Amino acid sequence: DPTKRPKGVVDVGCGIGGSSRYIASKFGAKCQGITLSPVQAQRANALAAAQGLSNKASFQVADALEQPFPDGQFDLVWSMESGEHMPDKEKFVNELARVTAPGGTIIIDLAPTEESLQPWEKELLNKICDSFYLPAWCSTAEYYVAPFWPAVIRSVLTWKGLTSLLRSRPGFPISITPIIMAT
Repeated sequence: DPTKRPKGVVDVGCGIGGSSRYIASKFGAKCQGITLSPVQAQRANALAAAQGLSNKASFQVADALEQPFPDGQFDLVWSMESGEHMPDKEKFVNELARVTAPGGTIIIDLAPTEESLQPWEKELLNKICDSFYLPAWCSTAEYYVAPFWPAVIRSVLTWKGLTSLLRSRPGFPISITPIIMAT
């Protein structure tokens, strides 16, 4: 349904902008991406230009915890493989919610749902964080995640869901991720 397609998208932690370029190309959305890396932003803009998407996809250096966008600007807020690097998870989620328009959607990837980490898991994660200079990790429950996988499974196990998966463009990974419910 073209009326339900995203019109304004922000890709938080965009890397070189692959997801934004795909969304801009497939859905015609105006996408903006932010990254901490000037090299990634420059490469993302060059790739968008090479694909004729400069008018639909642009990238800049910005902090995901202090986004340079007004409140409620985007109807789709997308962040993949970035949240685990955020030193303040609550501020990260609040910032995603701040830039999301009323009725908009936030999509973020998270670890499998758990209520809390086991002591040995916390110890191991702390060692990993110390070794790789990462901020502390947290359980999915601390991200305020709504139950999602049961709904995904129900939707896929329908005729429409199965045919949609079969018609997916080859070469583009199918990735279904938990949706954070903005309040």
